[in-house]
Amino acid sequence: MTKPYLALGLAGPHLVELTESRKLLSRWDELPVAFSVLGIDRIDGSPPAAVTLASSAAGATLAGATKNGRFLIAASPQRDHPYNIARRVASLAHLSHGRSGLLIGIRDAYAPEGPKDAPAWGGAGLGGGAQLNAQTAYDAARAVRALEQSWPHDSVIGNRETGILVESNRIVHVDIDNTFSIAGPLNAPEPATGPSVIAWHAATQADLPPGPIGDPVELILGSAGTVPVITLGTEPPVGAVAGIVLRANLEQSVSELFDAAERWLADGFAPIPLGGTLRNALNLAAPVPLVPTLRAAFPAPKPHVSL
Repeated sequence: MTKPYLALGLAGPHLVELTESRKLLSRWDELPVAFSVLGIDRIDGSPPAAVTLASSAAGATLAGATKNGRFLIAASPQRDHPYNIARRVASLAHLSHGRSGLLIGIRDAYAPEGPKDAPAWGGAGLGGGAQLNAQTAYDAARAVRALEQSWPHDSVIGNRETGILVESNRIVHVDIDNTFSIAGPLNAPEPATGPSVIAWHAATQADLPPGPIGDPVELILGSAGTVPVITLGTEPPVGAVAGIVLRANLEQSVSELFDAAERWLADGFAPIPLGGTLRNALNLAAPVPLVPTLRAAFPAPKPHVSL
């Protein structure tokens, strides 16, 4: 039987502790775990802690200060419109060279509650909003995946002979019309490593995504998924699982979590080679490309008249 991989779950206070210590950052970067979830307490039903960092801000710190560590940022459309989530996900993938991804949740424990009839995203006070449920979260994941693909990486050609930098006619409108109405495209090109991994958190069967698994949701964490989340101090579940997310409680330190991870890696869990993309570490196939019939956002470029 294939050994399961080990991943780590970091709550808000752990992100603060990790990012303010070069020693801990170096230790994190050398752990052969599959990935770490940054801000897992945002979306797993935990009450908010006294201190935290935004998952994407912590991810930017880790991506810029390390070379090997892979991570998922936790996000929910309760706080952010999916267009803004997509911008952060794409930016982190560029910065980390594909070592990052997204863990989507239904609720964000640190987010304000929006209007009663539209609590998702409406809490930002910018108008709009949607129902706070699994369908909204799933539609947000679909939007993130499409937006990240809307500006193909290989459309950036930098042709000095013609003066054409980007084949702009290949940048497309995603034209999403479900919970969210988004024309697109994203204002950043697709990462060189391709679309980011999108995961989902499901503590119970009722929390499972309402659409098929595979695209956009590629991985399900939690008791109802193939990668259970367990707290430090408990035993791994019995039975075949793809991996385990080991998370620390608020009263436990990052060092204690790393100590436990090292013990588990030495006793039955498969170490994952350092470095490389998150997609390759999890052996996930590339996502399905966007349909070729989507309307172009810009006309085909012409050679520069001065050339």
